[in-house]
Amino acid sequence: MHCALSFTAKNESRILRVKVIAGIDLAKKDIIGASDPYVKLSLYVADENRELALVQTKTIKKTLNPKWNEEFYFRVCPQNHRLLFEVFDENRLV
Repeated sequence: MHCALSFTAKNESRILRVKVIAGIDLAKKDIIGASDPYVKLSLYVADENRELALVQTKTIKKTLNPKWNEEFYFRVCPQNHRLLFEVFDENRLV
């Protein structure tokens, strides 16, 4: 994933638009050789490692090449916040 941002003021908050488009050749996590992937996005306060917001995409069933095309909006302060992307399989316990 690639993200390019530019900000002019250090402490001003901005709206960050994130579009989760697709996954390509994800790991096989189900017994039948597919996966039921979704993406979780967590916004953190960097210095405190405190979660401010959590959103996730819909689950795409039985695929290793999911297409989500979902947009999310976060109010961020670029100097203080970090965004974490994680891909999970819906059926996995761990």
